[in-house]
Amino acid sequence: MGHAGAVETTRDVRVREAVPTDAFSVAALHIQDERERGAALPSGFLDTFADAWLRDRARRTWLAEDPVGRPLGVLHGTRVQKLPSAHRPADAGFHVSLLFVSPDARGAGIGERLLRTLLAWAAADSVTRIQLNAVPEARTLYERVGFGPPSERLMELRLDP
Repeated sequence: MGHAGAVETTRDVRVREAVPTDAFSVAALHIQDERERGAALPSGFLDTFADAWLRDRARRTWLAEDPVGRPLGVLHGTRVQKLPSAHRPADAGFHVSLLFVSPDARGAGIGERLLRTLLAWAAADSVTRIQLNAVPEARTLYERVGFGPPSERLMELRLDP
């Protein structure tokens, strides 16, 4: 990897569910992702994001940290429970809204660890379907963990804001 402090292996990386005191770590990783995508962030965005994340009770978040607690990666999304129906089971799904690993920690298996942690949680929480929007650079990671294309029935309508 070549960076000072670069992560060589996931052996010493801890992946855990984020708690309220992690709000700024989660926000900082989100800001890294936004900047990598070329976004110009407004002043105060760290606080704005952290406050919004703390208010969002439906979102689940996992954090990857090095042995001294430096945040290396984050995965978050929302669990959606279907209501009971006579023609389909009342199963639950999860939509991943962000999987991000810091550039200096990429290639060490952290993204896969975050995804496998999500899969273990999903199995224990009766989640039967996980969705995400895959950027081309991460498709092989998602496929390695078991993701594939959605069914042909999946459609989307986007409304203008």
